[in-house]
Parts: sequence; structure tokens; C-alpha cells
Amino acid sequence: MARDDRLVPRQSRDTALGVPRRSQTTLNPPPVRPLFLAVFIVGLVLGVVSMIGGIDQNHRRGAWVKYVNLPTAGVAAALFGVVGYPLATYTNLGTAPILAIAGIAAAAGAAATVGVIAGWAVPSSRRESVDERYLLQGHLAKVVRAIRTDEEGGEISYEHDGARHTVMARSLDGKAISAGVDVVIERIENAIAYVELWSTIERELKLPS
Repeated sequence: MARDDRLVPRQSRDTALGVPRRSQTTLNPPPVRPLFLAVFIVGLVLGVVSMIGGIDQNHRRGAWVKYVNLPTAGVAAALFGVVGYPLATYTNLGTAPILAIAGIAAAAGAAATVGVIAGWAVPSSRRESVDERYLLQGHLAKVVRAIRTDEEGGEISYEHDGARHTVMARSLDGKAISAGVDVVIERIENAIAYVELWSTIERELKLPS
């Protein structure tokens, strides 16, 4: 009697012929992909905020504070999501290897960002010189003690950062200015403010009185 191959299951024939059995695809847990997507979005937000705000030079106190900042965190988070999401979607790797690979990519990106900040951003910002005499240029003030034409000068009062300050003052053009008159600070040098009448500024700018 002839043997009918149709009666033999395909799996048995493959096993008999030495054909390896196909393994079932192992999928990663569902929470992994949303995690990578969320971290990627956070990285984008941090990147936008860092581009708008820049690298704050006034709040740096040490090396870690200097370089572990919004740009570094943004790059690390974005790379963590960019690398991890495709691995979780299109590969059969387990959760732990995927997290490890994404973490290595994030660390490498953060290190590269630190290198850019240390080698370019910080040195260039340090080279920027700010003339502190003109920090309050254009600030409105009021004469509290009449400014005379002699070297003694007078005093002005102005508000800055929520506090009121009083300093010695001289007229920018050497003319006397009575007490109670509004003036504009041109510069503060050696604890003496050099001021100009606000009415003069209004006239020059043709502002409505």
C-alpha cells in the first residue's frame, strides 16, 4: 500500500527532515513603548525650553551645576526615547536589554552635550564682558536732593528688584536739577549716578506728555 504524505502532519515531516521549528515572536510588555514615547516628548520639551532660555550663567556654582542642566537632560531624554522606542517595537529583545541600550545611548548623548558646553558654550559666554556701569541705563529715578553744578552733586532714588535705592547723583550735562524731578539714569560709576532729565528724553523721542 502506497504511503500518503498528506496523512503526515507538516510539523512531523519537518522534524523528521531536520528542519528547525519556528519560534514564536516574543513581544515586549505594553508599558515599555509608552514609556519611551513619554521620555522622548519630555526631552523635546526640555530642548525647546533650553533653546529659549539659553544657558543661565548667573546661577552656576560648580561643575555639575554648570554642565548637568536642561540641554544635557533634554538630549539624554530624547535619545533614550528615540533609541528605545524602535527597539521595543521592531525587535524581540527583552525589556532589560532595551533599557540598557537606550540608557547607554542617553549617557553618550549627555556626555557629548557636556563636551559641547564645556568646549564652546561656557568659554564663549565667559568672553562676553558686561560693563556694570550701564546695567541700569535708561532706568527711571527721582531726585530726592537737588543736584547742583558743583562736585558735591545731589541724590536720586530709584526702585530695582523690588527694593528702593538711594545714591549720589550728578547731572549728565552739568546743569542743576531740582528735587522731585524725574530723571533717567545714564550710568552709575564709582557709586555716583549720572542722570538726564526725563523731560529731555521725552522731547528727543517726541513722546506724548
